[in-house]
Amino acid sequence: MITNALPEEALSGAKTLDWRLILPVFVAVSMYAAGMAAVMPVLPFYVREMGGSPLVVGMVIAAEALSQFVSAPVLGQLSDRFGRKRILLASQAVAAVSLLLLAGAPTIFVILLARALFGMTAGNLSAAAAYVADHSDARNRRQAFGILTGGVGVGGMVGAGLSGLFSDMSLTVPIYAGVALMLFSMVVTYCWMDSGQTIARLEAQTDHEKMSFRVILESPVIRILLIVMLCHFFAYGMYTSQMPVFLADTFVWNGHAFGHRELSYIMMADGAINVLVQLFLLGWLGKYFTERTLIVVIFALAGAGFLTAGLATTIPFLVIAIVFVSVGDALAKPTYLAAMSVHVPARRQGVVFGASQALLALMDVVSPVLGGFILGYALYGVWIGIAVAVALVGTVLTITRLPTGAPSTMAQCAAIRE
Repeated sequence: MITNALPEEALSGAKTLDWRLILPVFVAVSMYAAGMAAVMPVLPFYVREMGGSPLVVGMVIAAEALSQFVSAPVLGQLSDRFGRKRILLASQAVAAVSLLLLAGAPTIFVILLARALFGMTAGNLSAAAAYVADHSDARNRRQAFGILTGGVGVGGMVGAGLSGLFSDMSLTVPIYAGVALMLFSMVVTYCWMDSGQTIARLEAQTDHEKMSFRVILESPVIRILLIVMLCHFFAYGMYTSQMPVFLADTFVWNGHAFGHRELSYIMMADGAINVLVQLFLLGWLGKYFTERTLIVVIFALAGAGFLTAGLATTIPFLVIAIVFVSVGDALAKPTYLAAMSVHVPARRQGVVFGASQALLALMDVVSPVLGGFILGYALYGVWIGIAVAVALVGTVLTITRLPTGAPSTMAQCAAIRE
């Protein structure tokens, strides 16, 4: 059986969460997420307007993920070495340039290039997660990561709302709104975020061999957590990447076909649910649920949501599906991040988050392309069935391989402190 020993950092004195340090990253990540969310509701329709098939939509999404796979571990290491703030600023600048390229894209090939360039900014979120880990203790890290993912939810609501407001003018107007939000995120990062400390050049060179995927794979707990995460994000990516295409082909929304405005409503609801979960549900569940049980609940919500969405023929049933999937996803991100972070030394947070994000990006390469291929043949049941089956595999692995009876990260660290 795998033990759930905490690293030395978790046994030392806990730090009080400093809101003056956490609030700027919350705002910066919110604006970055808003920029992404302003684009996502129109992107599938933007591609299809140029003649792209469901498979091409999947390839566009996969191009971003493939670029993320390549860049995320490198940016994670650079954030350890040169500081979180510098990597955040560079990522935000590249993201703004990529959105400008997307807005002016004359062909699908240029759209692919723009999304690949955007994928290179994946270090933004891994560097932000490492920044949060730097400024929190194992005891309050779940709360800190909840604030970070809550920022993503707030940004999702803002960006999706702007997309719904502007998309009737043109599908490119929301993209330009995304550029403006990225630039605002840069201003917040530059003016208010703490620069932090970096690993000395000599130390970075000495420990270069350790700063790799082996940092993750050496720990049995992290290894199993990572496999479980791969199952979760493959199933989630299979569902979310092709849901707009599925609904546009099959769902009737108040007498008309599902379109970009309706997708912006769904993304706004997802963002609102994310915020509510961070504020009211995550802390309560962390007190009473073991880490393993909480992950099982996450998979159960996701699987139920996938099935309900596949069978939904009315708006109320679609809303139920959205609630299930969104609650599960909102619980998943801070749970996985907090669980991994307490098993990693503070000076290795960036490389571990970057490397794990790169592995998860592989799922975002495979799942949209596979989903697009399946939906290209209108095999909707197969599409949903694969997502549910992978979620079931993740559930079984969680039950059989993760530690039994281990308290959640927060509760365990609280017990140690007492």
